Amino acid sequence: MSGDPAPPVLTIFAGPNGSGKTTLRNQFVADGYDLGDYINADDIQASWHTLAPELSSRREREMWAFHEAERQRRACLTGGRDFSFETVFSHESKLDFMRDARTAGYFIRLLFVATDSPRLNVARVAKRVKDGGHDIETDKVVNRYRRTLTLLPQAMELADHSVLFDNSRATMHAVATIKLAEDRLTSFGIQHPLPSWAETALSQYKARQAKP
Repeated sequence: MSGDPAPPVLTIFAGPNGSGKTTLRNQFVADGYDLGDYINADDIQASWHTLAPELSSRREREMWAFHEAERQRRACLTGGRDFSFETVFSHESKLDFMRDARTAGYFIRLLFVATDSPRLNVARVAKRVKDGGHDIETDKVVNRYRRTLTLLPQAMELADHSVLFDNSRATMHAVATIKLAEDRLTSFGIQHPLPSWAETALSQYKARQAKP
């Protein structure tokens, strides 16, 4: 007698600009994880010259890529397909999207990567630009870093499985994993010592879980 079919899976690679989301995603692909349809606004923007050649300014291309990525995410959600995407997660609209995915019956896997200082993120974005990648203003990197970490505890509440990765040093590594079942905490793994950003996020998460 077969059980219920497995739910569709949404995998979110989240974290401040310059933290290493794409590197983390590439590692999961190399390790053989099936991430379903992959949606990345940066990749979409890079294809503007063939998909939207009428766009003349960088701002227009950014907005087009943003909305196209959202359209693709919604299409996957409506179709019940496994999919994954990268996001800085600096806006509450991503929490709303996670809520919509939960309502649609998705299993949500949150893979979050950060560093212990926005200065490090700024430096890595600068290196990326030097290597030919896209640029982001320093003020945006710093402000998004703070907003992203503020939203992290709420994102962890909405995910079925969260893993936090620290990329402050030469090698990225997981520092905490949280699993939920029927909105109840079933496991909570932590490596010590925790980086300060992860310690703060986990403390805030546990405080939210303790509320009646």
